[in-house]
Amino acid sequence: MDNTPKTAIRGMMLYVLALLVLGILAGAAYTLYGHPADPSERPAAETIPQKAPAPQ
Repeated sequence: MDNTPKTAIRGMMLYVLALLVLGILAGAAYTLYGHPADPSERPAAETIPQKAPAPQ
C-alpha cells in the first residue's frame, strides 16, 4: 500500500508533463503551419464603416 500513492503521483506528473509537451508542440505546429490569411478576404479594418464627413 505504501507504493501506490507514489506511483499515482508519478503517473499524474508524467501525464501533466506529456500534456504540456503536446500543447507546446501543437502550438509550434499551428504557428508554423497554421491557416494563412485568405488573400481574397478583405481585412477587418476595411469592413468598419467610416464616419461620413459633416455636411456643410
